[in-house]
Amino acid sequence: LFATDEWFARCDNLLKPEPPSFDPNAFCSEGKVMDGWESRRRREPGHDWCIIKLPYTSTPLGLEINTAFFTGNYVPRISVQGANLETLKDDSWLVGAKERVKRGGGVQGTAMSTSDVELAGKQCEEAGKWHILLQQTPLRSGVEETRMHRFDVDEEARTKPITHIRVNYFPDGGVARLKLYGHVTRGSMEGVRGELSSLVYGGRGIGCSNQHYGVPSNLLRVGTGVDMGDGWETARHLDRPPIIKRDPATGLVDTQLHDWCILRMGCVVGEVEKLLIDTKWFKGNYPESVSIDYLYEPKGISGNGEGQWMPLLPRRRSGPDQLFTFETSELSISQDTLITHLKLSIYPDGGVSRVRLFGKGKGKIEDQEGGDVARKRRR
Repeated sequence: LFATDEWFARCDNLLKPEPPSFDPNAFCSEGKVMDGWESRRRREPGHDWCIIKLPYTSTPLGLEINTAFFTGNYVPRISVQGANLETLKDDSWLVGAKERVKRGGGVQGTAMSTSDVELAGKQCEEAGKWHILLQQTPLRSGVEETRMHRFDVDEEARTKPITHIRVNYFPDGGVARLKLYGHVTRGSMEGVRGELSSLVYGGRGIGCSNQHYGVPSNLLRVGTGVDMGDGWETARHLDRPPIIKRDPATGLVDTQLHDWCILRMGCVVGEVEKLLIDTKWFKGNYPESVSIDYLYEPKGISGNGEGQWMPLLPRRRSGPDQLFTFETSELSISQDTLITHLKLSIYPDGGVSRVRLFGKGKGKIEDQEGGDVARKRRR
């Protein structure tokens, strides 16, 4: 929404999903082309800062700051604050924010005037209370060995939902990428219909038997998986049989060897409409078969897999790079069934891109469960 100075590179670059890039021969009228947010060398009092609006009200857990390729121009010290500004109806509370959003971001080679920076600072103070997520902390050079920085959010801030963050450079310089990890926080979901397992509604993974190549929360991400790194994949079982055999009675591989993960829904789900399982991109490493059980525990559970699980989808044959849709008639439930958690079992191992449960919100899950945060993993 706002940045004090974007002379060398726009603040919007901090949020790019792809890894930072660098061309040693790329220059423009402002100077060296850099893939991140880089301000000018400050010659006036103060420090550079920006305001970023989150897509959803969220409880912050951790930060990832990458200074890649900023070797002689990285920010020496940084801090991050957060605030819950849900009561503000639009972005007009902050000078220049509506115009910035309308044109699609900042403009390289520009900076806000001294008066606008002072006004923005005052507007931030008046908008709401800002909490420290990360105290002023030194950063390291953007060479490969030291570029990646990972921090836990301050303990007190982990209990306070936020809608905006303020990133403070001390005093100036560049950072390639900034990622804030956490869980979406929602109010009442009573009567809401849709994909209530989604991260957007507060769904999350809370436990699994193995997460060698990806965490369970990836299963609940928005949209179709972008590649094989955008899902939950387990390591190959070392104790798998030397020769695979099929059970003639079931037509499935004759093994009870499996991995599992537990998915907490965004709210209590009732009047289930359908269940989707997607193995997109998993072409040589999809599970041979899958099953799903469900649980109704609105006060929460641990992530160790224990509980009075009931069958939702009996073990079914899976396949490579496919979307499997199961209507209510194919599921072992009634219209009165209430669900707070799903347990996905994959036989014997492998990867799944997405799991989606559609239904109607029937109440809040009162737990304070932790869980993993969705992120891509590389081999």
